[in-house]
Amino acid sequence: MNSPRNFLQIVPVLLTVTFIGCQSRPDVEALRSEILNLHKTLIDAHWNKDIDFFTENISEDYFSVGNGEIRKPTKEEITTQVTNYLDNTTFTEYRDLREPIIGFSNDGSVAWSLVQVKVAGKRTTEEGTERDLDFTCAWITLYERQDNTWLRLGEVSTFK
Repeated sequence: MNSPRNFLQIVPVLLTVTFIGCQSRPDVEALRSEILNLHKTLIDAHWNKDIDFFTENISEDYFSVGNGEIRKPTKEEITTQVTNYLDNTTFTEYRDLREPIIGFSNDGSVAWSLVQVKVAGKRTTEEGTERDLDFTCAWITLYERQDNTWLRLGEVSTFK
C-alpha cells in the first residue's frame, strides 16, 4: 500500500499552492498611479524642455519601434535627438486625447501604458524657417519594476 507515500508527495505541492495563494497581491491602484505619474511627468518634460528626463530610468537594453524600424538607441543618441527636438520646438498644445490605458503583470513587476496625445506648436527647421507642428501620436511604453523604480524598457509609437 503506497498511500502514505503518495500523500507525502502531494503535501509539498499543496503547501506550494497554498503559499502562492496566500501571497499578497500588488496594490494595483498604487502602481497605476505611479505609471500615470510617469506619463504626466513625460508631458511636463516636453513643456519644460527637461532633456534629462528622457534618459532617466531607462533600461540598458532600451528599444524604440517606429516608422517600420526597431532601434536600440544609446542614452547619448536619445539625448542628442531630444535636445534637437526640444530646442527647436515651441509647444502650444501637448495633451492627452484620452485617459491613458495602464496594465500590469499579475505580480506587478511589469507594466505598460497606452497613450494618445495631441501636439501642436512651431518647429524651427535646420534652415531656420518656422513650420507649424500639428499631429497626433499614440504609443505604448513597457516598464519593469526594479528596486522600487520603474525602468522604461522600450516604446512603440505611431503618428497621425
